[in-house]
Amino acid sequence: MQKPLAEILRPKDLDNYIGQSHLMGEGAILRHAIENGNLHSMILWGPPGVGKTTLALLIAQLVKAQFYMLSAINSGVKDIRDVIDKAKNDSQKSILFIDEIHRFSKSQQDSLLGAVEQGVVTLIGATTENPSFEVISPLLSRCQVYILKNLEKSDLERIIDHAKNYLETMMQLEVDIAENEALLRISGGDARKLINAIELVVNTIPPENGVIRITNERVLKIIQKNLVIYDKKGENHYDIISAFIKSIRGSDPNAAVYWLARMLTAGEDPLFIARRMIILAAEDIGNANPNALLLANNCFQSVHQIGMPEARIILSQTVTYLASSPKSNAAYMAIEEAHEWVMKTGDLPVPLHLRNAPTQLMKEIGYSDNYRYAHNFDGNFVEQEFLPVNISGKKFYEPQNNPRENELRRFLKNCWKEKYRYVILFFAFLSIMFSSMGQDIHYSQFSTAPLYLNPAHTGAFDGLFRVAFNQKTQWLAVTKPFVSFSGSFDAPVYKSNGKRQLIGMGVILNSDNAGDSRYSTLQACLTISYTKALDRKNKNKLSLGFYGGLMQRSLEYDKLTFDEQYQLGVFNPTNPITETFGKEKFSFFDCGAGLTWSLTPNKRNSYTAGVSVNHLTQPNISVYDAASVLPMKTLAYFISKIAIADDYCLSPMIYTAFQNQYREITIGTNFEYEHYRNPYSNRFAAGGGLFYRWGDALIISAIVQWENIRAGLSYDLNFSSLLPASKARGGFEISISYIFKRAKVRKIGNEPCPFEIM
Repeated sequence: MQKPLAEILRPKDLDNYIGQSHLMGEGAILRHAIENGNLHSMILWGPPGVGKTTLALLIAQLVKAQFYMLSAINSGVKDIRDVIDKAKNDSQKSILFIDEIHRFSKSQQDSLLGAVEQGVVTLIGATTENPSFEVISPLLSRCQVYILKNLEKSDLERIIDHAKNYLETMMQLEVDIAENEALLRISGGDARKLINAIELVVNTIPPENGVIRITNERVLKIIQKNLVIYDKKGENHYDIISAFIKSIRGSDPNAAVYWLARMLTAGEDPLFIARRMIILAAEDIGNANPNALLLANNCFQSVHQIGMPEARIILSQTVTYLASSPKSNAAYMAIEEAHEWVMKTGDLPVPLHLRNAPTQLMKEIGYSDNYRYAHNFDGNFVEQEFLPVNISGKKFYEPQNNPRENELRRFLKNCWKEKYRYVILFFAFLSIMFSSMGQDIHYSQFSTAPLYLNPAHTGAFDGLFRVAFNQKTQWLAVTKPFVSFSGSFDAPVYKSNGKRQLIGMGVILNSDNAGDSRYSTLQACLTISYTKALDRKNKNKLSLGFYGGLMQRSLEYDKLTFDEQYQLGVFNPTNPITETFGKEKFSFFDCGAGLTWSLTPNKRNSYTAGVSVNHLTQPNISVYDAASVLPMKTLAYFISKIAIADDYCLSPMIYTAFQNQYREITIGTNFEYEHYRNPYSNRFAAGGGLFYRWGDALIISAIVQWENIRAGLSYDLNFSSLLPASKARGGFEISISYIFKRAKVRKIGNEPCPFEIM
């Protein structure tokens, strides 16, 4: 059977070896060792197709050594011992070449130590992986590591000419390589892939007038058609991993998991895949989502512990998470540019105030003088120079436009002002201010559960009292939803027609259960409000409200899982828990206040603006330590109702919420059909609406009213496919309220007094 062309074209002497001039050029270190017979054990590290196997064969031929070749894919300890036994009985020098040595286990590598140490065999190992991580230290210390580089374009062109000359002189074929760009691109710097492509093309193209003419178009057509044959030995290994990495970088989890399946089905080492994801997490995601690097690293450890086939599940989880994460290569670009500047500017001196001063002499000559310890200043920051004087003010790290790095940009801008020119762009600012990461409100609450928005709404303006019920379910990256049940009752306790004022009182009961975390809240509060009409027709009103009451927080430790129960990537509930915790249940006083302004020109048009602040006391809420408090939450909103036709109205609304680092903005409108029995009695209303929560979700809502009963329903259509999992949430809410009136209006002018004032 005829040998493959790549095998035939292997060089027989050093002068015909192509590439790696830093090792094999005239006077280079490895060539010098070979020519002088100073052969030693070595590891050849480099990408595929750059000449590792060829170099090993060439060395064995030139030093006239017995050559043994093993592949780490299908060889074991028994094969190694057989080679060592043969080498001991052979008077000739023996070379043991191990391809893909990184695939050998620790025990397999251990079996080589004695023979290498005693000189029974000279080991030449080839690897595409960093030997510092893949080769055990004792074996690595006995070998010299040589790094082989990708072949240059000129090297590949020499290989093309060499192949053409062989085909013409030895095979009696006339070959015309009119264009070589497609061959070079397909090779990807891999000499073996290049020669295989030439062989495939030559065997496929029919001669024209006795000449085989190679063009870019023909090469691409043939290679694509015969891709399976061309890669039958797994030579598209790096093409697949390239497609895999680029799919994750391009935020396509579907393509990424497909290429993952392709690699695993082909028998790819899962640890190789996991290592690539660690690099990607830092290079392509970086500070846009720092958790990506943590997950990728944990993935590597878990895959190492679990093994196949179950490891595929861990890999799939990590792949889809990384692909769904926001992307930033700012950290990668920072170190690249910093490296360029180091090469360009040389070893610039460290400023004196930053130098260490371990001796008295160093202190006397000024080391550490004028250094200011950051923690002695407000905010743990003080402006001082940390770069060498020659490059003062040079900016290497430029945060990119994503929520997390916009936060970093704002912090750096606040610290360094104009020194490093961190510019807060308008859209970046909006992303910071309105990134929907916090507690959110649903949309039936605007009309049917106003007490939850603002205590200033206390007091039924159009009836004797109001009863409301609210239930909300939402998912926030958990398997069990966050469920909230709330009830309220409020009524006016004092009204004055002459003074145009009202005092209302009410109660709120709320119960929250935070799903998987087993964290629950129970709240009971009293609310009171004072409302004052600002004009004689009571169309313009201002209201001030306050709430106060008890809140109870609890955590069911016996139903929780803890970090210490996850060891080596495996959950074991029997693992001892050494973590200590505070109370499981405690109560505290909570309070808040609010202000509203409303304008009601007529029965069918109204405008309300409000602001409220919750958790004014900032009570301690931590079950872990005494330092954590419940941050104040500020709400601001605008609600309106505008008649657009006889029986139709729009209700445009805007809502914002701020709580510590959590910020939210929501805009949208309801559209309602209204049928009135008379101008003072709303007999029936129904409608729906669409709202947008900035950067997070679309929400659809529905409103129905029959006489005194009003119900609202809303549902989140979350954008989980566009945002990281930590921000993906959906849910629904239903609210029902009932307003009791002493007497129904039968005739205009006979309204019950004094309720018409409000």
